[in-house]
Amino acid sequence: MLRYFFPILLLITFSAFSHAKDCQFDDVTFHSDFSTARLSTCERLAKHEYHIGILPENEPVNPSPWFGFKVQSKTDSKVKIKLTFNGNNPRYLPKLSTNGKDWQNIPFETKGKEMWLSLSIGKKPVWISAQEVIDNQEYDQWLARLKEQRPDLHIETLGPSEKGRPIKAVVKQSPNNDEWLIIVGRQHPPEVTGAMALFAFSEALLLDNTLSNPFFKRFNLLMVPDLNPDGVHTGNWRHNANGVDLNRDWKNFAQAETRLVRDKMASIVQNGGKIVFALDFHSTYHDVFYTMPDDHDLAPLPLMKGWLADLDAETGWVFKTVNKSASSPDRGIFKQYIADHYKVHAVTYEVGDNTNRQLIPYVAKQAAKALVKNLLEVEPDAFYVKQK
Repeated sequence: MLRYFFPILLLITFSAFSHAKDCQFDDVTFHSDFSTARLSTCERLAKHEYHIGILPENEPVNPSPWFGFKVQSKTDSKVKIKLTFNGNNPRYLPKLSTNGKDWQNIPFETKGKEMWLSLSIGKKPVWISAQEVIDNQEYDQWLARLKEQRPDLHIETLGPSEKGRPIKAVVKQSPNNDEWLIIVGRQHPPEVTGAMALFAFSEALLLDNTLSNPFFKRFNLLMVPDLNPDGVHTGNWRHNANGVDLNRDWKNFAQAETRLVRDKMASIVQNGGKIVFALDFHSTYHDVFYTMPDDHDLAPLPLMKGWLADLDAETGWVFKTVNKSASSPDRGIFKQYIADHYKVHAVTYEVGDNTNRQLIPYVAKQAAKALVKNLLEVEPDAFYVKQK
């Protein structure tokens, strides 16, 4: 007598916006009960072989599949995990942590659009994530450390996000100064390397006296490091809680997050300030600086080229600056808004997803040094476009 055994496949599906407490198969459990986690479907394929499906927050969406979960077993086991991304290719190289704080790259394989992991697990959970986790709590801790080291900083809440989370800003202002540098970050939740660069750049600017002393004798700073705390918390691929790409909302201002920064900048100008430069930190496949084209009517014209040339000269032995200029007047991009509305330079500072983690802070610190030098060389009236 022949007996046919059909494997029982257990499929558990969760809302893309929710965080399931656990997903259990006999002795193996998957968890998504932490900030930045993203785990949409669970399926057992065979003994110690599982399929984790990752869905975006909504569609259409930029294909930047973020994933994050914990996995553990009642006994020491070796498991294989297949990751799929709603028909998209994987973008990020998987990371593992045993404590949710310290991360290391782990081996993986790809089969078409699938990513496969082989893990040794036990009773203590391990974290698996698309990139190192930098969650909203880490931003709060970082801001507290900055404030401790520079008591003259003002940590201001601009207002609530779409889901009520605070949008926090660092303000460093002198009553004698009216020129402002604007820095924003984390418009797109998965772009962690951009956050790493923002941390290092800002720490150099604020804590290195050789930079901060001359800079703040003349300039003020407004920095919003975590503009999309809702998307960060839920591990979104790209969007905020309403399913909107914030870096396409600087024309319509349909979202609370962009309106808060817009209004803060407007209040600066209404009170006699002058915005002179802006930086927006992001991540992409390679290191690149997205700038405005030379024929855009900005002041002063040579500032961007001087800054990047100085950065290249200092870091050229390990890093090559790539400058890509483009104008996108109808796309609602932050740098375009700054250029069109304030008639000054803005740059999207993009860090490669897989850029060496030792290189990121080095380059960012040198970028801060070069920018301070170039800004200080500009006469105040040169930040105004001359009437033709």
